[in-house]
This record gives sequence, C-alpha cells and structure tokens, in this order.
Amino acid sequence: MQTCNLYNMAGELTTEKKLNKLLEEGASRPSNAPPTKPLIRRVTHTLRARYDEKESNRYYFEPISVAIGPLHHERGPNKSSRFEIAEECKLQLAAMFIKYGGSGERKEDFYNNVKEEIDSLRKCYDPKEVENWNDEELAWMFLVDRCALLQFIFLDVKNKWEEFDGKNDRVAFAKLDILLLENQLPYRLLEILIDSCTRVPIKGGEANPQKELKDCITEFISKSFLSPFEQQPLQTQDDSPNHTPQEQPQQHQIQVDPPQEQPQQHQIQVDPPQEPAHLLELLRKRLINVKSEKEDNGKQDIWRHISQRKGVERKGYCFKAREKRSGVITKIDFNYRYFCIPTLTLAPILVDDTTMPKLLNLIAYEMCPDLKNEYEITSYVSFLDSLIDSGEDVKELRDAGVLHNALGSDQAVAELFNKIGENLVPNLEMYTGLKYRIQKYCNRRWAKDAQIWHTYFRSPWSIIVFVGAFAGLVMTGMHTIFLLLSVQSV
Repeated sequence: MQTCNLYNMAGELTTEKKLNKLLEEGASRPSNAPPTKPLIRRVTHTLRARYDEKESNRYYFEPISVAIGPLHHERGPNKSSRFEIAEECKLQLAAMFIKYGGSGERKEDFYNNVKEEIDSLRKCYDPKEVENWNDEELAWMFLVDRCALLQFIFLDVKNKWEEFDGKNDRVAFAKLDILLLENQLPYRLLEILIDSCTRVPIKGGEANPQKELKDCITEFISKSFLSPFEQQPLQTQDDSPNHTPQEQPQQHQIQVDPPQEQPQQHQIQVDPPQEPAHLLELLRKRLINVKSEKEDNGKQDIWRHISQRKGVERKGYCFKAREKRSGVITKIDFNYRYFCIPTLTLAPILVDDTTMPKLLNLIAYEMCPDLKNEYEITSYVSFLDSLIDSGEDVKELRDAGVLHNALGSDQAVAELFNKIGENLVPNLEMYTGLKYRIQKYCNRRWAKDAQIWHTYFRSPWSIIVFVGAFAGLVMTGMHTIFLLLSVQSV
C-alpha cells in the first residue's frame, strides 16, 4: 500500500490498524544502508536554492557548454539548440577515439563491451533518471559520451589540440563541465573503454595504450583544481601525508595545555581504497587525506558547538604555505618553534572563476544521501571561511603564499568564501581540536607580545629601522648628558 493511500484511509481505520499499516509500510521500504558506490544523481534542492543566482543566470550545478550522461542529455521533439555545437564535437571526438584506438574488427568491441555491462552501469544512476532509456539507447549514449570524454582528456593532457579544432573558450568551459556532479559517468565505463583500446587514440599511436590513458586521467585530475602542486600518484593509506614522519614535528608543536589535558586522537577506521564512482570522486580523493582524524576531549564539548560559526582568532601567529605540494588541501597544522612566531600551515590554493562551481559540486557530492564520508571538503571550506572576513585577510594569506588570487580583487575572494561558507554544515569533529589549540594559545598573555612583534617587526627592514632609531635615541641622550656635564664643569 502506498503512503498516500495510508493517509487517505487513516480516518477509516482503528488506531491499532493504523499502526499495523504504518509498520507494514515502513518494512516494505528499501533499506537505508548505502550501496557499494553512491548513485549519480541531481544536486539537492537545498543547495540549489542557496547558491544558484537566478537574477544573473548563474547556475553552479548545471553544464554550460556540454552535457555528459543522461541527466542533461536532450533528445526527442523538445530538444533545444543549447548543446548543439557540443553534440557535434562529441561525435567527432568519439569517432577519433574509436578510429585510432581500435583496429579492424576490434572496433565493435567498444560498443559490445558496454552493452554487456549495461545493467550494472544503469544501476550507477538514480533509477528515475534512466527509467525512460532502453538498453540500446543508454549503451550508445554511454559509448559516445565516454569515448568523447577520453579523447578530450587525452588531447588536453598531451596538448595535441592541433589534431582537433578545439577553441580555447570551448575547451575551458568543457573542462569545468566535466567535473559537475550532474555530468558524471560511471568510472567503470571508463575502464571498459580503456581496456577495449588497442592503440593510443591518435594518428600513428603506439600499441598497449592502457597505462598511458590512465596516466592521462590522473594528470588531468591533478591539474583540475586549486593547488599548484607537483603531480604525484593518488596516495594510499600507507603514504598519506598525515603519516609522513618528516611532516609531523611533534617536538616543536606548542603545548597549550598540560599533557594530561591534550586531546586524544582516535583514528577513524576506513575501508580499503576502492574504485571511485566517477571523476568527481577521483578528484575529491586527490584533495583529502586518506586517513582523517577526530579529536575528542570532554573539555572541548562546548567549543564544538560554538566553533561552527566562530571565526578563528588572529593573535600572535602567522600563516605559512605548505612547502611539500602533495595535492592534499585538507591537512592544516598549527606549529610552534621556540623563539619563533607560531605558524598556521595550509596548502597553497589557486582561486579563479572556476573555484566556486568546483567547490560547490564537491560539497554537493558530500551531501549525497548514499555517500559515506566525513564532509572533509565542506569542513575545509568552512574553516577557510572562518579565517577570511575581508580583503585584508585575503591579502595576508596571499602574502604568505597560501592563496594565489587569479579572480580579481582580494575583496572578491573574501566574498566568494563568505558566500560559500555561510550556508555550510561542516563536520564538527574536524578542525575542532585545531581551533581549540589556537584559541588556547591566543588566550595566553605572551601571545599579545607575539602579536605586537608579528605586526610591527615581521620584516627585517622594520627591525633595522627600529634598531637604528633606538640607537639614535641612545646616542642623542648620551650626547645631551655629556653636554650637560660639560656645562656644569665650566
């Protein structure tokens, strides 16, 4: 019985029968246990209502130039000309991939291999998004879109656009659309087509292209976001930056509490690395720590509740850009070396006009009901928002090498993070201990002296000027004293 029928019949049933019907209805519903991989689905109405700018026609979750996958694929009599040029380009790119990537009869393997797994590929989507697609239509759409996407990535990474008439503006918009949540294709589909290749998909390409194509995917993702880091393979649990010995100078970290009051850290048990659901998840894994940590201490319970909306206090410490560019942006440290100003170390990030849609789509993915996660990106953006209130804060982060501003004014960057951060609900367990330690440090009396030193003597020239002025005052005073003594002696 449907829920609506239960409501309609409520007045006709006794209380006992109503409860029995309710229990039956609840038992007939699917389990809330998340699937092995999160489904590809539309962004929740909550996020759209908060961030889409209908007045300026800015929609951060919908493709601008190209539709990939079934969610925005236009077909039938209602098909518009919105993606007409992109559809022609997709056909050309897909044809190039199949022409050069296959050989002889093997060209049919591209379609046949997709068709064989169409049932499992269909299950990667929210069922209502693909219910109007039959197997053949879905297989052909998957084939064209994924072949075109692989060829696009290959040409972009290898800088071979002379092989295809790719205009800079279309390429730039397409690179952004590829990472939208609603524009994702199953990662398994990518592997099927790569395994079907016999040659690198370019004229005169070499055989055995699987490794080269997968390396292109990794490099494309590495260059797709924020941090100007050195390209490295995706990290596993064993080589996570959180567990690199040289990056954990525990002996130099400031002790803001007695040892017995230090927050105890509990490792979160995570499952072994799995194949990503799609490229957006691959990007997310590239940006976060494989192992995250929660900090727990009874004395921090109140701080957890207030830290969500409380900015991080700025007193007596400075910012520093992480020197080792691992690509992980969520790792933040508060370090102290004796006789030095304490530093808050963050990964350097590039802020441009693609930053907001990329961040919002990563946040939207973390909000998917079937994705088990710790809201790492959401919490990271919320923490950045707590550091930034105005253009002056952005300037300080920029001077430290943490922010690379390619957006415009510093105030525009501040408004960007403030807009994203005002509606976020971060994981209260993340960065709580970090904020707690910073606050405890700022409450110490000598932190004020450190703030004065940081404000007025951050530059060597300031120290030289101060020493020179002080020496001048001393010499003037000594000259005056000698002059008075000489007058009295006369």
